[in-house]
Amino acid sequence: MDIPEAELKKFYDNVYKDGDIRDNEKLYAWIIKLIAPARGKTFLDIACGGGWMLAAAAKNDLETYGLDISSNAIEKAKKVSSGSNLIVGSGEKLPWPDNSFDYLTCLGSIEHYIHPEIGIKEIARVLKKDGRCAIMLPNKFFFLDLLRILFRGDTAEEQWQIVERRGTLKGWHRFLEENGLKVKKVYKYNKYPELFKPGTLKMKSIGKFFISAFIRYFSPFNFAWQFVYICQKI
Repeated sequence: MDIPEAELKKFYDNVYKDGDIRDNEKLYAWIIKLIAPARGKTFLDIACGGGWMLAAAAKNDLETYGLDISSNAIEKAKKVSSGSNLIVGSGEKLPWPDNSFDYLTCLGSIEHYIHPEIGIKEIARVLKKDGRCAIMLPNKFFFLDLLRILFRGDTAEEQWQIVERRGTLKGWHRFLEENGLKVKKVYKYNKYPELFKPGTLKMKSIGKFFISAFIRYFSPFNFAWQFVYICQKI
């Protein structure tokens, strides 16, 4: 999908002007546990948004770096993770030399790139040979979407971001390995049930809370909402 990078930047600047894209803090803590970083090492979060993953990494005494295409996102990240080295830029053109980082994360972002294959190659390029990265990617056959199709005939879930892609467990696996990363392990991720919106006391729908709980604990692996791939450089 070819759209101007300036259009992509404008879209995310508008998103972060008055809002944010974030998940439950438990997700970020879990990602840190999966990559098992050694203290004092370098850590990069690509498409870092408001800096929530960076804040979790900083708690583990890592030297943290973040990049996002949105200048508004970076301004938010400066407040959330003030000790991080932050830069506005594209994940398709990372401004660091080869083999720069011990650990790297990119959560729910590659599917929104103009050229996702270039983004993966850039991740492989800046990751150290013995480094580890966590890439989170969305499932084309999410359990809740299948239930919506079964009972409604439609997913009723509109894609709202300017570029959207989904794939299958094995499809994403092939994609990563074709572009320079070796998949070591895959985990499923379904959202944590939440009664309140992250960082607020604003209550969510109780019905949605129970649906989220059911999906999280009972959906089959291949029908998860997202897959987290733990990878190394090939």
